[in-house]
Amino acid sequence: MAWHSVGAHLRLWLVAALGLALDLGSKDWAFHTLRQGGNRVLLPSILEFHTTLNPGALFGIGAGHTEVFLLASMLALILVLWMFAQSPPRRWLTQFALGAILAGALGNMYDRVFVQLVPQGLASAGGTLARYYAQQDSADGQWIELREYPPSAAAPPRKLPKSVQEQLARPVGYVRDFIKIPTRWIGGRELWPWVFNVADMLLVCGVAILSLHLLRERRTGPSRHAALDTNVERT
Repeated sequence: MAWHSVGAHLRLWLVAALGLALDLGSKDWAFHTLRQGGNRVLLPSILEFHTTLNPGALFGIGAGHTEVFLLASMLALILVLWMFAQSPPRRWLTQFALGAILAGALGNMYDRVFVQLVPQGLASAGGTLARYYAQQDSADGQWIELREYPPSAAAPPRKLPKSVQEQLARPVGYVRDFIKIPTRWIGGRELWPWVFNVADMLLVCGVAILSLHLLRERRTGPSRHAALDTNVERT
């Protein structure tokens, strides 16, 4: 089995490590470069960067339930490792797909654990904008400091009295998204309004490859068994 194969482990963990590094590195670059709500058009009508913070799962489902998503991610990781352990050592495609799923799950899990933010309204010329801050107590313990995410010397912390702490929303884990495929139709309506990240791409691609591979094996399995039965009868 693959669990006892050095080569299989190298393929799984190399894909997982490279995918995780690409995901976390691209998120850090996007948010430090574009900040919150930033936009950059790479290919007009094809590909844009638009930074958003997602408190839910895919498509924003279940916003705010960080604990549930962390539990689901842990179960997914256990399932991936179990599938890897049960696979034959020479199933390269299966190991690559499981490595991609592992990287995607770990990338979004990292965000939910370490990107803990609270929303606050910020007055602007166009109205009140939602901004997201990391919350911490001041050094003297008398104030609550809200530092805009990601930290920047150009954005000093907002200081609030401790008496308003109960009025603040509790910190929630946010997933950093920034990849946008424009699908604007007549009237400006978006056919695909969601923004995603590299971890989402790895998850979708890994699951798709794994599903197609398992479906192919299921279809070819009976014919292989039939051929073996025929050879046995002839002998």
